[in-house]
Amino acid sequence: MQLTLTKSGQVYLPNCIRKELNLEAGDNIYIFVDNKAIILAKEACEKENQCILSNRGTLHIPVEIRRICKITSALKFNVIRNIEDKRIVLSKGEYETEG
Repeated sequence: MQLTLTKSGQVYLPNCIRKELNLEAGDNIYIFVDNKAIILAKEACEKENQCILSNRGTLHIPVEIRRICKITSALKFNVIRNIEDKRIVLSKGEYETEG
Protein backbone atom coordinates (compact mmCIF):
# COMPACT_ATOMS: atom_id res chain seq x y z
CA MET A 1 0.00 0.00 0.00
CA GLN A 2 1.19 3.54 -0.67
CA LEU A 3 0.18 6.84 0.91
CA THR A 4 0.79 10.27 -0.61
CA LEU A 5 1.96 13.32 1.31
CA THR A 6 0.04 16.47 0.39
CA LYS A 7 1.67 19.85 -0.27
CA SER A 8 0.65 20.95 3.22
CA GLY A 9 2.44 17.97 4.81
CA GLN A 10 -0.59 15.83 5.55
CA VAL A 11 -1.05 12.13 4.98
CA TYR A 12 -4.40 10.33 4.87
CA LEU A 13 -4.64 7.06 6.81
CA PRO A 14 -7.23 4.80 5.18
CA ASN A 15 -10.03 3.45 7.33
CA CYS A 16 -8.66 -0.11 7.15
CA ILE A 17 -5.39 1.03 8.79
CA ARG A 18 -7.22 3.08 11.42
CA LYS A 19 -9.39 0.07 12.32
CA GLU A 20 -6.43 -2.34 12.52
CA LEU A 21 -4.61 -0.03 14.92
CA ASN A 22 -7.76 1.06 16.77
CA LEU A 23 -7.23 4.74 15.86
CA GLU A 24 -10.07 7.20 16.22
CA ALA A 25 -10.52 10.89 15.49
CA GLY A 26 -8.94 12.94 18.25
CA ASP A 27 -6.36 10.29 19.15
CA ASN A 28 -2.83 11.53 19.81
CA ILE A 29 -0.38 10.04 17.33
CA TYR A 30 3.33 10.14 18.08
CA ILE A 31 5.68 10.73 15.15
CA PHE A 32 9.41 10.07 15.07
CA VAL A 33 12.17 9.20 12.61
CA ASP A 34 13.97 5.88 12.64
CA ASN A 35 16.55 5.16 9.95
CA LYS A 36 15.06 7.89 7.72
CA ALA A 37 11.61 6.30 7.87
CA ILE A 38 8.71 8.04 9.59
CA ILE A 39 7.14 6.06 12.42
CA LEU A 40 3.57 6.78 13.51
CA ALA A 41 2.76 5.24 16.90
CA LYS A 42 -0.26 5.24 19.15
CA GLU A 43 1.92 4.74 22.23
CA ALA A 44 4.35 7.45 23.37
CA CYS A 45 8.03 7.03 22.59
CA GLU A 46 11.12 8.84 23.88
CA LYS A 47 11.79 11.08 20.86
CA GLU A 48 8.39 11.98 19.56
CA ASN A 49 6.43 14.78 18.04
CA GLN A 50 2.72 14.62 18.63
CA CYS A 51 -0.23 15.29 16.36
CA ILE A 52 -3.94 14.55 16.48
CA LEU A 53 -5.79 12.30 14.04
CA SER A 54 -8.50 14.33 12.29
CA ASN A 55 -12.10 13.26 11.66
CA ARG A 56 -11.14 12.61 8.04
CA GLY A 57 -8.22 10.35 8.98
CA THR A 58 -5.45 12.81 8.16
CA LEU A 59 -2.26 13.55 10.08
CA HIS A 60 0.07 16.50 9.66
CA ILE A 61 3.72 15.44 9.41
CA PRO A 62 5.73 18.20 11.17
CA VAL A 63 8.07 20.24 8.99
CA GLU A 64 11.14 19.31 11.05
CA ILE A 65 10.51 15.62 10.33
CA ARG A 66 9.99 16.34 6.64
CA ARG A 67 13.34 18.18 6.62
CA ILE A 68 15.20 15.37 8.41
CA CYS A 69 13.83 12.82 5.94
CA LYS A 70 14.34 15.16 2.95
CA ILE A 71 10.68 14.86 2.01
CA THR A 72 9.12 17.00 -0.68
CA SER A 73 5.44 17.45 -1.38
CA ALA A 74 3.44 14.80 -3.22
CA LEU A 75 5.86 12.05 -2.17
CA LYS A 76 4.48 8.52 -2.10
CA PHE A 77 5.31 6.43 0.96
CA ASN A 78 5.41 2.68 1.26
CA VAL A 79 3.43 1.58 4.31
CA ILE A 80 4.21 -1.18 6.79
CA ARG A 81 1.66 -1.81 9.53
CA ASN A 82 2.85 -3.25 12.82
CA ILE A 83 -0.37 -4.07 14.64
CA GLU A 84 1.39 -5.66 17.62
CA ASP A 85 3.36 -2.48 18.40
CA LYS A 86 0.53 -0.21 17.20
CA ARG A 87 2.86 1.47 14.70
CA ILE A 88 2.88 2.47 11.07
CA VAL A 89 6.15 2.85 9.16
CA LEU A 90 6.17 5.28 6.24
CA SER A 91 9.24 4.82 4.06
CA LYS A 92 10.47 6.19 0.77
CA GLY A 93 11.09 2.68 -0.54
CA GLU A 94 13.83 1.42 1.79
CA TYR A 95 11.59 -1.28 3.24
CA GLU A 96 9.49 -3.98 1.65
CA THR A 97 5.79 -3.31 1.99
CA GLU A 98 3.04 -5.52 3.24
CA GLY A 99 -0.72 -5.04 3.05
